[in-house]
Amino acid sequence: MNRNETGALARGGERIVVRTLLARLRAQRLRRNWTQAEIARRAGISVQSYQNFETGYGNITLANLLRILGILGLADRISLLVPELEEERTLRDVSRPARQRARAKKPRTRK
Repeated sequence: MNRNETGALARGGERIVVRTLLARLRAQRLRRNWTQAEIARRAGISVQSYQNFETGYGNITLANLLRILGILGLADRISLLVPELEEERTLRDVSRPARQRARAKKPRTRK
């Protein structure tokens, strides 16, 4: 597979993820029986901006997405997208002897 094919595959994957996310947001909105205008009003964005976003034709800022997730009661789940970094021990860390504290030096006495 060459670079162009790999890039096209990645872009296709991104589209699937975006469509899935937008479909889930739409389902959450409809579950609450809210119109696009209601979500837009609550988020403080134009109806046209929200409609374009939900249909996949527009872009919104991350701040507006977080606001929309908050309105839907889903803001606490955003941490699932980017989990905290877990510290991994490497083989070098395991084979390295444990560090010991240096002993305090005795003060020199003057003669």
